[in-house]
Amino acid sequence: MNTARGVHPPEAPLPRPATAGPVNRKVLHIEDHEITRRLIERLLSKLRPQAELHVAANAREGIKAAVDEQPALILLDNRLPDATGGEVLRQLAATEATAGIPVVVISGDSVRIGDELLAIGAAEFLVKPFDIHHFLAIIDRYIP
Repeated sequence: MNTARGVHPPEAPLPRPATAGPVNRKVLHIEDHEITRRLIERLLSKLRPQAELHVAANAREGIKAAVDEQPALILLDNRLPDATGGEVLRQLAATEATAGIPVVVISGDSVRIGDELLAIGAAEFLVKPFDIHHFLAIIDRYIP
């Protein structure tokens, strides 16, 4: 093996964590704009078909769906007709059934707003238009 010429030993694959039951592949998308909902639906159905997408069109429906469905991941629009992303994040964090669910905020707002949402508890912040590869890497982090 000659590392000076760029030859490296192959890395051993990391073992998958043992699961006690079925793997949660649910993704809840809380979004009021139909075009964005369709984009996410197409990306996941074509590129990550293992993800089970559920959609809610406003904050009230989204929070109820989060409690009822217990998704592995929530994709959240920052500007919903009935609440801001920050309000939804606070409500999810204050509800025992949803407090541990990671939330990725997807928004056309500035990075400054993203910093505020990350401080409130968002796991990630994506600015529209987002990089598809980065989006898929986030999905892969939460959905096996």
